[in-house]
Amino acid sequence: MAIKQAIKILTIMKTLLTIFFYLLLFACNNAEEKKSAASGTEDTPTSSSAKTTEAASKDGKLSQNSTYKALFERDSKNCDFITAESMAKALGVSENSITEANGTCAYNFSDAYDNVINFRFTVTPWGNKQILKEIKSAMENAETFGKDSKLSQYRISETGDTYLSMHQNRMVRILNEKANNVITILYKVETRAEENSIEQVNSPKDSAREHSYTIANYLLNTHKK
Repeated sequence: MAIKQAIKILTIMKTLLTIFFYLLLFACNNAEEKKSAASGTEDTPTSSSAKTTEAASKDGKLSQNSTYKALFERDSKNCDFITAESMAKALGVSENSITEANGTCAYNFSDAYDNVINFRFTVTPWGNKQILKEIKSAMENAETFGKDSKLSQYRISETGDTYLSMHQNRMVRILNEKANNVITILYKVETRAEENSIEQVNSPKDSAREHSYTIANYLLNTHKK
């Protein structure tokens, strides 16, 4: 009788231990799931922040850490920001290859291949809203035509805070979000009469475009405060 009683007690204890084991296992699993859920919640702001940064980039906003008052805040007839000397420095050429052209704020550059590129600089009071609109149009055109299109394209300046927008392969506009004036560099290649092939005509023009980007970056780098 005593033996049966003992076996019964042992069976009950075994059952209780089994139940306790499963309860303990369940509690551990539940705690781990809550920890994972908490980790997922902490990751959410980071993901959201990344999306916000991406959206800001798509909106065309650039970080503005420098000011360019000496470059942009001027009368439309005042283009003393560019000289034959500064042109030569920007392009890394001899000053003898740069001459003043007919007209205001215009210079001729004779390159190593005897091509003559005419650069003309203008300052136009567009206003901030128009500049922001042009930046948006440049970005949309790049998506439509491709970033290397010769019809319309843009680049971010070396300073990282200004758009350089090329239009119809004949001008580069310097567009800063904080400015009210836009500086435009118009370029034109004087083609020699014997140059009849498309390549002979386009190659100097491609160089003129790249020179315009170089000059624009030079102006921003030398005027930033």
